[in-house]
Amino acid sequence: MDGSMVRQVYYEEKDLDRIIEYCERDVITVAQVLLRLKIEPLLEEEEILKV
Repeated sequence: MDGSMVRQVYYEEKDLDRIIEYCERDVITVAQVLLRLKIEPLLEEEEILKV
């Protein structure tokens, strides 16, 4: 899924869980990019909270 699909998934498929998962992955990706730019260690899998 990418950002262009959110409307369809919300209005046509009513799949909020899929949108939530997409957004969570986006946040983790942005965090990893910022850490990389700051030359800091990336988050390990076990450091990422899974609810």
